Amino acid sequence: MTSFDLAVYIGRFQPFHAGHLACVGQALDLAPNLVVLVGSINRPRNIRDPFSYAERREMIESALPDALRERVVVTGVADRLYNLPRWVAGVQTAVDGIVNAVAGPDAAITLVGHRKDQTSDYLDLFPQWTFSAVEEVAMLSATEIRDALFGTPADEVADTLDAQPLPPGVKDFLGDWIAREADAWEALRGEWAFIRRYRSQFAALPYPPIFQTVDAVVLQAGHILLVERGAQPGRGLLALPGGFLDAHETIEDAVIRELREETGIKVPEPVLRGSIRARARYDDPLRSMRGRTITDAFLFELRPGPLPRIKGGSDARHAKWVSLAEFQSLESQIFEDHFHIVQDLLGRV
Repeated sequence: MTSFDLAVYIGRFQPFHAGHLACVGQALDLAPNLVVLVGSINRPRNIRDPFSYAERREMIESALPDALRERVVVTGVADRLYNLPRWVAGVQTAVDGIVNAVAGPDAAITLVGHRKDQTSDYLDLFPQWTFSAVEEVAMLSATEIRDALFGTPADEVADTLDAQPLPPGVKDFLGDWIAREADAWEALRGEWAFIRRYRSQFAALPYPPIFQTVDAVVLQAGHILLVERGAQPGRGLLALPGGFLDAHETIEDAVIRELREETGIKVPEPVLRGSIRARARYDDPLRSMRGRTITDAFLFELRPGPLPRIKGGSDARHAKWVSLAEFQSLESQIFEDHFHIVQDLLGRV
């Protein structure tokens, strides 16, 4: 017998595995209808988020038995790093848009989930919904599934895929996707191998290292300066000019150096320093797959006028000016959390 009118289940589902399907079943024991809210819908492809929102939605729908499919609504919500209230509002808006259609305005809603670590803290952000803990059917990890698949040569991936705890429909989807998107899959496997090698350098240290980087948000006449990454991770993605702090320099010196090395911007150094309007630190523990990486970002606002000449250099394949209007549509092409850094810094001025 159901206790609620509607259940809500939030996750990234990268990929949707048998444990997720079991949680869906438990949620539908609590309510006649379920909203599966897919997170991180606008992320670029990377080894933590290899599948798009549309692909994950197809996975979920392929995994549901016919008897349950009509009771489940799948929708999505974008990340809003460094602006938690905006993310919460996005979740509320997505659910509110469904409630009236399937359960009515006075519906009793339950949020279902499993508390496993700090990534489950979002479960405490919706006090208007009753929380219902679901039983963990098995110790299943989407990370371990991704690692198994990324570490398998292309000619053996079918056997590895068959051994994973995935619903049959998801196995079929992934097998077809890997064959169809062979270039994208090989790029992901290459990035996975790079990250493994990168992290192995520090395996013998008594404590995991913490890296310090810098990033430059340069504005000029309604445009923002971006670079195209020429190296892994994130090869081919757009990014803010920046890089690692050298041991002998201050953080401000580092951002000036990296900005000039990666873009060749034709602006004198004193003018760049005088154009700094804001500075903030970004330290989301998962912001970089290379390891714990904290960045200090600087907002440079140059005087109105012609866009300064630029030329990609150092680790940047290209450098280019992008209008702020166009930038807002590029979230799925921006490296790591750089899109969210820009949103936050712009809000500070």
